[in-house]
Amino acid sequence: MKQLNITNVAVSGKKAVDITWGSGKVDRAGLAPLIADLAGLAALDKAATFAACAVGEDGWSLIWPNGAEIGTDTLWRMAREQAGEATPIGEFAAWRARNRLSLSDAALALGVTRRMVSYYEAGRYLIPRIVGLAIKGWEAEHRSQV
Repeated sequence: MKQLNITNVAVSGKKAVDITWGSGKVDRAGLAPLIADLAGLAALDKAATFAACAVGEDGWSLIWPNGAEIGTDTLWRMAREQAGEATPIGEFAAWRARNRLSLSDAALALGVTRRMVSYYEAGRYLIPRIVGLAIKGWEAEHRSQV
């Protein structure tokens, strides 16, 4: 993934931000799921606290006065997933768990390496939309065989 820094941020609604990247591209990212999942971000649940969002040092994160911080990698991935350009990590992990697939079995099913499956679930790489479609197709095919 190309490293992008943030040049501007604007709160655009309840627990959402419009992020302007160094490239000039603007993305909206809804942060509610992340805030709900991470105890360290719980204070951002308050509208006044959330509204104090600012760009962190050199544009590599969003920061809040209470010390909460979210890095650009996470923000960029969430924006891509929410825009429908990438498959959410949770959807991929749920597919693997639901079908009781090991890393190796999932890799074989998708025609990728075991390491790539591990990278997808760890959030190190975006999960391409085509992989999301492949897991749905794989599951539909295997359901009809049962």
